[in-house]
Amino acid sequence: MTIRYSTFTGSGSDLPTRVVENSAFIANGFYRDYGQPIDPAENAGVIERFGEITDIASRRYATDSQVASCLGTRAARRALHDADIDPETLDHLIVAHNFGDVDPATGRLDFCPTLASRIKAKLAIRNPRCVAHDLPFGCPGWLQAVIHAD
Repeated sequence: MTIRYSTFTGSGSDLPTRVVENSAFIANGFYRDYGQPIDPAENAGVIERFGEITDIASRRYATDSQVASCLGTRAARRALHDADIDPETLDHLIVAHNFGDVDPATGRLDFCPTLASRIKAKLAIRNPRCVAHDLPFGCPGWLQAVIHAD
């Protein structure tokens, strides 16, 4: 019996254009590990310390016209192009994420239909044997998706 594992034949990503610097969080509320609020006068120090610990100075946010399925679709298109794969030949479309699309106006989460189904539709994949499914697994979701593919 031959064991087949998933392989990476291409990759794709999408980097949102909106850059948010750490300083944008100066008015946020911060808490100690036991739930006690930190004095807002200390926020600058909290933000500076966060930057020192994580080496993160800014992050990328989707624009108000984008949701996760938009970013995922663009990344998928790039991956398919990089791998030179016809989308109709896919047997699975696995989307690992933290949560579904988020409406920028209301902040409401939208899980149905799933991100994978939305991305499959936006890619115009007509193959009914291409199974589209989500893994809402948070940060390690990409690894869980590879394990699932195997």
